[in-house]
Amino acid sequence: MATKIMPISDLRRNAGEVLNAVREGGEVVYITQHGRPAAVLVEYERYEAMLAQLEDLADLAAIEAAADEPSRDYADFLAGLVQSEN
Repeated sequence: MATKIMPISDLRRNAGEVLNAVREGGEVVYITQHGRPAAVLVEYERYEAMLAQLEDLADLAAIEAAADEPSRDYADFLAGLVQSEN
């Protein structure tokens, strides 16, 4: 899939056409403003899938980070909770 880069002025003129290309053709369109990247148009379901992947990766990173933490006996943990309530 070729990278499609489009100025925001072209998007304004052809918004419906561009959205159809994104929705139906799976295209990703990079929008520029004053020659600089400003936004990326991607199909909604693909966006949701990317968010889910990011959440999964963040969860994996948290699990890996927690694996290096020292463990504590459950009874000691409960005792600490009881003491903090008093």
